[in-house]
Amino acid sequence: MSDQVTLHIADRVGWITIDRPEKKNAFTQEMMKGLLEILGRLEHEKAAEVVVVRAAGGDFCSGADVGALSQNGQSTPQDRAAGFERALDTTIQPLLRAWLNLPQPVIASARGYVIGLGMQFVLAADLVVASRTSKFLLNNVKLGHVTDHGESWLLPRRIGPSKALEMCLVGDVLSAADAERFGIANWLTDDADLETKTGEIVAKLLRGAPFALRQAKALLRDSAVNDFEQQMQAERSRVAACAASDDFAEAMQALQARRAPQPVSA
Repeated sequence: MSDQVTLHIADRVGWITIDRPEKKNAFTQEMMKGLLEILGRLEHEKAAEVVVVRAAGGDFCSGADVGALSQNGQSTPQDRAAGFERALDTTIQPLLRAWLNLPQPVIASARGYVIGLGMQFVLAADLVVASRTSKFLLNNVKLGHVTDHGESWLLPRRIGPSKALEMCLVGDVLSAADAERFGIANWLTDDADLETKTGEIVAKLLRGAPFALRQAKALLRDSAVNDFEQQMQAERSRVAACAASDDFAEAMQALQARRAPQPVSA
């Protein structure tokens, strides 16, 4: 596992930290493999009821390491095509699937540049807390290729096709204010308050029943592919599962006793 992407689990929260600030947290292949290992562990980690992805330094993630990418321009067309396909098959697309497979609510806590792979992390998160210094960018067309981290699937679903086309075709920076306005960021905060605001959102999530949080996330994800009747059946199944859980019984007892419920399962 890379020491530039770490996981710390404490007080029911899994904290993923990207730690390569001297390179604006650009990702190497080793870092991608390390993150894949972390996400694979978190998928089955009941001690982490909420997951937060954050970064050291002034930038969230400036994408893949440009030094490694620029070497592709010196190879043959066939080698370049094969190289991109191999990277997508072995790391990039597995990363996206791993993010989307996490059953826990995922919060992205971002400041500074959010580019390329960083956009994958933000768009795959369930909730986003962003500093007003944040700058969101998909400039792939200016580098001679297209979005390749799942943004073509994630972005239209988050902000609609028109704005997604603008981001992908024009490649201009999207400000933090516009990111909030278009639904990429849920909350904006001053840069100095990013960690505090992120902690506040984590605390609010932890007040929810762990099993219900996972079921609610899964239910809303279902709605992206279900028709109406399928979604109604999904609601029926998941609310029944919640009603059968120990968390539900505890919540009802707490309501009668006029006290805060205590989580009993994840």
